[in-house]
Amino acid sequence: MRKLPYLFIVALMLALAVGVAFAQKEATFEGTLVDSKCYLSDNSLTGNDHGPMKECGTMCLRAGTPGGLLTKDKKFHAILAPSLALAPFVGQKVRVNGSVHNGAILASKVEVNKGGKWEEVKLGAMM
Repeated sequence: MRKLPYLFIVALMLALAVGVAFAQKEATFEGTLVDSKCYLSDNSLTGNDHGPMKECGTMCLRAGTPGGLLTKDKKFHAILAPSLALAPFVGQKVRVNGSVHNGAILASKVEVNKGGKWEEVKLGAMM
C-alpha cells in the first residue's frame, strides 16, 4: 500500500520530464513576408506585385493562401497565422515570434517594420 504514492510520484515526474523534453521553444525570425503559393512556384516572386499582376500576393493571402517568411539566408517557412491579417504586408519586412513545427512557424506574434519601427499585426483568433 505504501508503494502506491511513490509510484504515483515517479510516474508524475516522468510525465513532466517527457513534457519538458518535447515542448517547443519560441524563437523570433525576421525576413520578407511572401505569398507562399507564388513563391514556391517561382522563387523570384518575393514582392507583392507578380509580373503584370499588381498586389497579387495580397489577393492570394486574402483568398486564404498561407503567408511565408523568407529569411535573409533564403530559408522559407510557412507562417501559421490568419492569412487575412497578414495580407496587407506582403513584400514587406516582418518579424515573427513563434515555435517551429516541421519547418512552419506557429506564430504567436507578428510585427511589420514601418519606417524603422516595429508595429504589431493584430492576428485575431485562428479557427
